[in-house]
Amino acid sequence: MSAAPTPATGPVLEISGLRIGLPAGGDRSEAVSDVSFSVAPGEIVCLVGESGSGKSVIAFSAMGLLPRNLPVKSGSISLHGENLVGASIERLRELRCTRMGMIFQEPMTALNPVMRCGDQIDEVLREHTGLSQAERRQRIIAMIEQVHLPDPVRMFDSYPHQLSGGQRQRIMIAMALILEPSLLIADEPTTALDVTTQAQILKLIKELQVERGTGVLFITHDFGVVAEIADRVAVLRNGELVEMGPTQQILTAPRHPYTKMLIASVPSHDPPARAAVASGDDRVVLRAEGLSKTYGSSGLFGRGRKVAAVRDVAFDIRRGETLGIVGESGSGKSTVARCVARLIDPSAGRILLADTDIATMPAGRLRELRRKIQIIFQDPYRSLNPRRTVGQAIVEGPMNYGASAAEALGRARKLMELVRLDPDSLDRYPHQFSGGQRQRICIARALAMEPEVLIADEAVSALDVSVQAQVLKLLEEIRHSLNLAVLFITHDLRVAAQICDKVAVMSKGEIVEYGSAAQVFGAPVHEYTRALFEAAPGRHFHFGGTEAALPAQG
Repeated sequence: MSAAPTPATGPVLEISGLRIGLPAGGDRSEAVSDVSFSVAPGEIVCLVGESGSGKSVIAFSAMGLLPRNLPVKSGSISLHGENLVGASIERLRELRCTRMGMIFQEPMTALNPVMRCGDQIDEVLREHTGLSQAERRQRIIAMIEQVHLPDPVRMFDSYPHQLSGGQRQRIMIAMALILEPSLLIADEPTTALDVTTQAQILKLIKELQVERGTGVLFITHDFGVVAEIADRVAVLRNGELVEMGPTQQILTAPRHPYTKMLIASVPSHDPPARAAVASGDDRVVLRAEGLSKTYGSSGLFGRGRKVAAVRDVAFDIRRGETLGIVGESGSGKSTVARCVARLIDPSAGRILLADTDIATMPAGRLRELRRKIQIIFQDPYRSLNPRRTVGQAIVEGPMNYGASAAEALGRARKLMELVRLDPDSLDRYPHQFSGGQRQRICIARALAMEPEVLIADEAVSALDVSVQAQVLKLLEEIRHSLNLAVLFITHDLRVAAQICDKVAVMSKGEIVEYGSAAQVFGAPVHEYTRALFEAAPGRHFHFGGTEAALPAQG
């Protein structure tokens, strides 16, 4: 919670009796129903709730960015006392950036890929100020420096794809704050970031908010972030505001059953006692030895640039066991997963599936073994073909490996039951399911191949806490019932603590710590591991306990 004083000039943002309609045929008639709350200068209000609760609809309505099929039916949205509902496009364009700014969830889609980052920030200044080109450039470079980006001149001249995810998010923050708006709306700005980058972004937002007395409406499904940054919390469910209050009260003594359910879904940093792998069949299914992946080439006269994404990685996974790989973005986690699945070719080392080395196996022989290693990706919507039914997605693999249409369809129906979806919905398309349901479909598709190894690459990072808890529980049940070996890639340390038997911590392409979850989380040895755990938002907070206290802010 920030220590910035609240001036007596009234709220920066005041939402009163807001009702926003939904198109006909939806699961409810309104996206937002009679919602009222305010954001004061120098205050951070976190808006939480499951996907579809109306969080982003409220944010986009405040910015005047709602599509026409989501009309404001009644109520007001006041920015410093000026009602924005019904304001002209010209007036809203004038207020954006000058009085209110927004940080979007995914900077790579929010930024123009063919414009330099500095030029994109410059668009705001050209539109809203009369500064000369030299004055604008000077101001932009100063702002880039203020958001703690290295080499501001180089950052000005870089394109978005040349920056890391955390750097792109800082560019978005610089763009949102370049004209010092009094209201900042942040829509899931740290969801896709690893814990250390996330900690840096949260610290940056708090610093700028305190320095400028900015009111912040922060949308998130991460309660660790809420504990770290919020002054007050507003809880939305199905478009209705069910609870609002100080952060301490909401997180430690929630009153509404829905809030209690959300808090109870937050995974703990403390690993639970886990049953040993069944002794009947605990053979090593997957082993990596000296696994390395190098990108680049030697170039002309041997002077090319090479980057070692993975160096000398070794681990093993037994049947019924889950190995978690954690680390920052760029640490090599996903590269290891893609090497193991032979989606990319390793540069050196061995990958033993049972006793067969698949690291250098040619594609012709590899085809028969591919079904034994299946992968679940982070974004289920992009993993599924939007033009094919989910039934077609699930039966495709088995049919490619010789199963009849009737056999594959029968297996698909059983798998839909296994992942707790209606088998009669196999003829529906991906867009007709929620995010959590689509991820269950991706799990069913992977299991249709009857694999021995299941790779989950950030498979729950985009899900809200309650859906995440359901999918994690489902993965655990499937692992036990099918006795699968699971390689679980994640940047969420709470999730890793709850689901993994063993944990490998990666930094700069190397495993720096490896052991049981209890050992790694209970007594980390490597200084990088300790720094990683310390950076996790809400790391010292025990949710739902009356004895808990918020970490010191400042």
